[in-house]
Amino acid sequence: MRLDEQSLVSRVDRVNVKELRVWVRAGWVRPALGENGPVFDEVDIARVRLLCELKKDMKLSAETLGIILPLLDQLHQTRRELRVLSQVLDDEPAAVRQRVAARLRQKIGATGYDDGSQHE
Repeated sequence: MRLDEQSLVSRVDRVNVKELRVWVRAGWVRPALGENGPVFDEVDIARVRLLCELKKDMKLSAETLGIILPLLDQLHQTRRELRVLSQVLDDEPAAVRQRVAARLRQKIGATGYDDGSQHE
């Protein structure tokens, strides 16, 4: 689904066009550029809803959002990469998967991640 500004604002009634444009200028929402202006997809819609929650419900400042949003983006990217890694491992023979699982358990045990301790 691809929406223009007005359609997005109609779909997410907690934001107006002025706010949306500020968020796009800040880089918090990154629409594609269509022939008639910005075009928003489902990811952008979810991001706008998240911004409404963070800014309006939680009253987070622009400075705080500038810190939190890149961290959330990194977290989502890491999750995507782990999903792909898991899919790749699923395609490997059982012996390879078992060796990788054993090494992972060994590494986790060596770092203490599995016991709730902090790590650097």
